[in-house]
Amino acid sequence: MNKNNRVKVIPRLLGVLLCLVLIQAACAQPGNSDKELTFGNVTCGNGTYENVTDGGISGENFTVHTIDPTYYYSCLIAGNSETFTVYFKNEGNEALNVAPKLADTVYASGDFDESWITICPTNATVESGAVQQFTVEVKIPRDAESVSYQKVIAFTDDLLPDYAGYVNSMNLDVSVQAIPELEVQTTSLSDTVEAGKEYEYSIKLRNIADRDITIDPETASYDYDGSYNTLALSDDAIVISAPSVLKAGEIASMTIKVPVPKNATGSYNGYIYMNVDGKANDGSNPQIGLYFTAVQRPTVPYVKTFNTNSNDPITIEVSADYYDQTMGLRTSPEIKEPSFNVDLKSNSNPVKMSLTKTTQSTNVNTGGYYFPAWSMDNNTIYQNCGIHYVETYTVKGAPGKWELSIMPENAESFGYSITVGESK
Repeated sequence: MNKNNRVKVIPRLLGVLLCLVLIQAACAQPGNSDKELTFGNVTCGNGTYENVTDGGISGENFTVHTIDPTYYYSCLIAGNSETFTVYFKNEGNEALNVAPKLADTVYASGDFDESWITICPTNATVESGAVQQFTVEVKIPRDAESVSYQKVIAFTDDLLPDYAGYVNSMNLDVSVQAIPELEVQTTSLSDTVEAGKEYEYSIKLRNIADRDITIDPETASYDYDGSYNTLALSDDAIVISAPSVLKAGEIASMTIKVPVPKNATGSYNGYIYMNVDGKANDGSNPQIGLYFTAVQRPTVPYVKTFNTNSNDPITIEVSADYYDQTMGLRTSPEIKEPSFNVDLKSNSNPVKMSLTKTTQSTNVNTGGYYFPAWSMDNNTIYQNCGIHYVETYTVKGAPGKWELSIMPENAESFGYSITVGESK
């Protein structure tokens, strides 16, 4: 499957997973022995059924027994197991030897090995009106792949001729999640990038399998209907460098280079697919989302005019908030603090201002909040939660019309305040 087709499948897979969740919520409750069962045009309660010829059940007589639950859903990580109980009530008039067995459903999928299911007891004699308890263990091997398996557990051999299903059975749906082999420092990389510059990032990878694995990272943008990708950046323009083989337990770095086109505007939304051992993406191994927003450097200053009617001093504060969106993953270019070229005119005449102070304030997180512990070092223990930067200017006031111009550097946005009179 090529990467574009793979991307288009993503929404469908999400829809299938949602359906499974809804089915689980609706059906995983224990059955009700008084509940009626419907087959085709025939509604059946518990009891013995004779020949029916009106388009529903036909053939030899059989008994519909009570089975509780009639549906069971389980989601397991490969290598894990789960046990549940099924109750069988003999609704017939005679004792019955019951030997539950696995069988396929009409919608069966996946290579389901019957050795993964153990039913105890394997058979039992159930007297008329009696209830027999069966314990079912689902045990998934460590090397199982991610897939959803469907089976039925049939308690008698009675069949519905037209439906080709077992009358006395329960549905078993097992969703398996393969054991992940790769762990990444982050599953999301986002940044605001400037048109015409090249950016470089470094992300750590760790092989968590008990054997060597291969990787072959590749990029793809989301190209399904409604995706948001307006930055003129092709998938092939993003260059990824990483080792092709990771030994068991090895930690390595992957470098990502993003050349931003000179006239770039808008955003790029995509991902890096790791291609672990060349397998299709089954959800067990992570992808890394890529989200870039391009900005153009301003070429003209921001201008604000205001009037005063006194000789009181004027205080001007210009401020900006900035932080490292990549949380230390960007290696080039260096993230610089904001600065401003500030000019002031009074009645069209330039006025010399004094920069009286600069202020920086922030909060700091500790303890490796952003990344897993194995990817942390002494340089990433402390994380700034954004820095508030302020430049303060003062000038002697005079009545008249004033014009303030601000040209920002390294600031996506900024604020300002103008105070006439003594500042507190």
